[in-house]
Amino acid sequence: MNMNVKALPLIVLAAVLGTTGAIAQAPKQAPAQSSAADAKNMKPEMERMRAQMGKMQTLMKDNMAKMAAADAAMKSHMETQKANMKGQMELQQAMLDQLQTMTDHMQSMTDHMPMMASPADAHH
Repeated sequence: MNMNVKALPLIVLAAVLGTTGAIAQAPKQAPAQSSAADAKNMKPEMERMRAQMGKMQTLMKDNMAKMAAADAAMKSHMETQKANMKGQMELQQAMLDQLQTMTDHMQSMTDHMPMMASPADAHH
């Protein structure tokens, strides 16, 4: 325990000096050598990433085109269904109108039958 306490100032001093020494040397040597090596090593990775991004963009464009086509097809289908329903409604209305006309005609005939039947009954 006592040894660690005595050694602590030396460790701190060495760390401070070592760090400042490394900082002082870093700008002169490390970037020139490591950046050239890093750039050389990273170039294939960057190219791979660019290619992957290009593929992703192509897939996204394809998906957007497919979605637009599907949307257009769905809108067309909905318009067709809407027109079909309108035609069915018009047909149903025409059938109801025809039934109403027939009902009205039958009622009119029923209303006139007693008048037509009365003279016939009188002759018998």
